[in-house]
Amino acid sequence: MYIFDIDGTLLYTIDTITYFINQTLKKFELEACPKDKVEPFVGNGPVVLCEKTLDYVGAPKDEKFRKDFLDSYNKAYDDNFAYLTKAYDGVKEALDALKKTGKPLVCFSNKPDETCKKVIPVVFGEGYFDEILGYREDYQRKPSPEGIMILKEKFGADFSDIIYFGDSEVDMKCGKNAGIFTVGVSWGFRDRKVLEDANPDLIIDDPSQMLLRRA
Repeated sequence: MYIFDIDGTLLYTIDTITYFINQTLKKFELEACPKDKVEPFVGNGPVVLCEKTLDYVGAPKDEKFRKDFLDSYNKAYDDNFAYLTKAYDGVKEALDALKKTGKPLVCFSNKPDETCKKVIPVVFGEGYFDEILGYREDYQRKPSPEGIMILKEKFGADFSDIIYFGDSEVDMKCGKNAGIFTVGVSWGFRDRKVLEDANPDLIIDDPSQMLLRRA
């Protein structure tokens, strides 16, 4: 089974995320946050993204204010979820080749489950992936391995036959916590050094290398 993180691994979404973060900041009469500052805030879901953004711009710590901001950001994003979003160059071709192996292809993200299930079919086509799992309140978000365990059980896969691709230290920790072969992709939202420090089993620099063979 092949499991893929979404933001920064399959999809280039940083322009989308930055746009809606800044639209929400403007709505709440706060200063814009540069894309290079937003980028490291991505990976732990929208709650962490909004909290770190608000801390960066010096927003009030008021709980209601921050909840209203999060709700507003989520709604803005969800209303136009595919805006500025696209697959990374070469990803679709690599996935097409992996599909020929007959093994399940699965998306797994800290992005809200409902959003994942809408944006992936728009970019890749309805039914392209065998399963799409985003964050839900009935299981812990990455780096908890709980989502991977759900997917493992659904498909009856052995741990030794799962490969997990992600672009962040959160993904690397998640894969390691699950005890599966974990691949860092260097084209995403983190510097290569961040991936190296997380000690994945392998780091790749181009989607064509998804067609890997374990050493």
